[in-house]
Amino acid sequence: MTDWTTAYKSKATPWSHRLLLAASLLVPLLVAGLFAWRDYARTMAEAEVAVERAGALAQEHALKVVETARLVLERIGELTEGRDWPQLRSDVRRVHQGLFTLDERLEYLRALHIIEPDGSLFAISRSWPTPEVNLAGRDYFRRHAAGFTGTFFGEPVIGRTTGTLAFTISRPRLTADGRFDGVLIGSVEPRYFDHLWSGMGTGRGAFALFRDDGQILAQWSAEGGHPILPALLPSTRGGAVRMELQDAQGGAWLANVRRVGQEQIFVAYAMPRHALLAIWREHAILSALLALPVAIALFALTCYASRRWQHEQAVQQALARNSSELLNQIARREAAEEKLAQAQRLEAMGRLTGGIAHDFNNLLTTILGTVHLLERHIGTAADNAARDAVGRGAKLNASLLAFARRQPLRREALDVNCLVQGFEPLLQRALGDEVTLRRELGTGLPPCQADAAQLEAALLNLAINARDAMPHGGEVRLVTRTAWLSAADLATNEDATPGAFAEIMLADSGQGMAPEVLSRAFEPFFTTKPQGKGTGLGLSQVFGFVRQLGGHVAIRSALGVGTSVSLYLPLTAGVAAAPLPLPQTDGSSVVAVASATVLVAEDDAEVREVTAEMLRDAGFRVLAAADGRQALALLERGEQVDVLFSDVVMPGGISGLDLARLARRMRPGIGVLLASGYAAEAVGRDAPEFELLAKPYDRNTVIRLIAEKAQRHRQGAA
Repeated sequence: MTDWTTAYKSKATPWSHRLLLAASLLVPLLVAGLFAWRDYARTMAEAEVAVERAGALAQEHALKVVETARLVLERIGELTEGRDWPQLRSDVRRVHQGLFTLDERLEYLRALHIIEPDGSLFAISRSWPTPEVNLAGRDYFRRHAAGFTGTFFGEPVIGRTTGTLAFTISRPRLTADGRFDGVLIGSVEPRYFDHLWSGMGTGRGAFALFRDDGQILAQWSAEGGHPILPALLPSTRGGAVRMELQDAQGGAWLANVRRVGQEQIFVAYAMPRHALLAIWREHAILSALLALPVAIALFALTCYASRRWQHEQAVQQALARNSSELLNQIARREAAEEKLAQAQRLEAMGRLTGGIAHDFNNLLTTILGTVHLLERHIGTAADNAARDAVGRGAKLNASLLAFARRQPLRREALDVNCLVQGFEPLLQRALGDEVTLRRELGTGLPPCQADAAQLEAALLNLAINARDAMPHGGEVRLVTRTAWLSAADLATNEDATPGAFAEIMLADSGQGMAPEVLSRAFEPFFTTKPQGKGTGLGLSQVFGFVRQLGGHVAIRSALGVGTSVSLYLPLTAGVAAAPLPLPQTDGSSVVAVASATVLVAEDDAEVREVTAEMLRDAGFRVLAAADGRQALALLERGEQVDVLFSDVVMPGGISGLDLARLARRMRPGIGVLLASGYAAEAVGRDAPEFELLAKPYDRNTVIRLIAEKAQRHRQGAA
């Protein structure tokens, strides 16, 4: 037996085929169910249309009867108009003949009456001579005698003269001065409506004609009895046209109620739901009977197709395995190549950013050291602006590193309102005199988590952008408040969590941005300013800074309207820290170790010279080395060194970290202080045993740290 035959026979039916087999049975049945549901909906919709149509037709016929009766009563009124009762009694024969003539012309109006004011029957179209009957007890007579002057529909009664069941349509006869003077009546036999209604509708259901007080005038039901009428009668007060009702036995009916003209009578048609469901069930059973053989045939066909598939899979198994392995190898190689290329790009970007930051920090260190030396020799005459420039440059460099994710931010609890108030003068200077800064600070803002220096730099960037967007001046609003961002608001931000944030919004009344510009506003190096007027890093730095905090940035702009940028900073449960005063150390703490020797290892000549001079000026003995090899040579030849102060990144194959570790092996008690123009915390993770300073460093801080380490070294040696 061949391998593929063995594989075929041993291969179990896969789950996908089992699902197909189940679907081959279920799908036709579900389709049948869907058709049954659609047929149910169609049946109910058609029933509603039929009910409304039957109700409208019944209303039309009832209105025809009412209008005809009104005309007939007007003709009867004309027969008696202008004559009093003595005159009418003297001419009763002619009056009776007139009533008889009107009665003969009508199909559905019978037994026309004229009743005297005392209730006595004066004339009737169906009997001559007129029988002596008093009708003062009838409801129509009492109603008109009480002052009702409209058309009244009396309850069905068996006539004393005709012997048939009929309801009356009546109106009063009035004197010239409007007093009650008898009643004019026309009788309608309900069986007229029975004959009419039996040919209307769908052959099912029930009709009814009734007054607004519930008095039934005529009714007909195809199933005998009138179970729906007790439920139908109270519904008329709601003024509904179509409704669903339940009879006393709990049966459901679909009803249509309509008012007949402006009269106080209604006509209704109701259809039982069980009759509709019976028709629908017949269609549903037929659909199921048709779907069942289709399902069986489809199941058999699916079984056959599944067996054929298993056979083909067994034949092609070896080829598929080889092809899959080859494709997997190609995919793995392409993925590895893509990861390698991406790693190389990231490494190159990191080196470029770090190298630029390192060199820039060395320049700042040289400037700051020179300023310290000037202050040391000429006192307060030194240029404080240079110190401020170094500080701002260091903050800007930190922003670049933070955007490149090369420097962790200093997270602390901040009072947004306090920060904005303290930074407002600088913002106003950045905006210029032609721009008005309007501040709107919210009350009761909780502390937020941020880096104060980075946040000030972000606000300064936004203010400069706002100023450039208003070349002819304008207004800038600076708003602080608490905002709530939902998951939908943060759909494109994986760094933030929905909840409450501290919002700082800066809005200008400038030119605004077009949609295509707005969509690229946060891209690094994207700018619409002329060459030399902007780097395109402002908004991207703001974006990277806030996102690194776990916050969110939103920008809204329209041409001719202006631009608003909102910074949403995460709240913190801590207490906002007050600004710490700068240390006022003047170097007096190093008097006890003034003779200590410091080995300065720095590859940048200017930084090395300034640092050495700064330490000598503080009273230290200084040895200087241009790289790690020179520093090791000084240690190997026996130079007495208390503290090694070294840059981390140096050429020659020996870095500051290597130098520090080698120095500790040679002289275990030596003090070590490292400095770097890169991210201090990032480098510190590779050398947790050494204290690390970030460039540019403060003179007092360096002197204090070296003095402490020199003192510990002297105490250990003693």
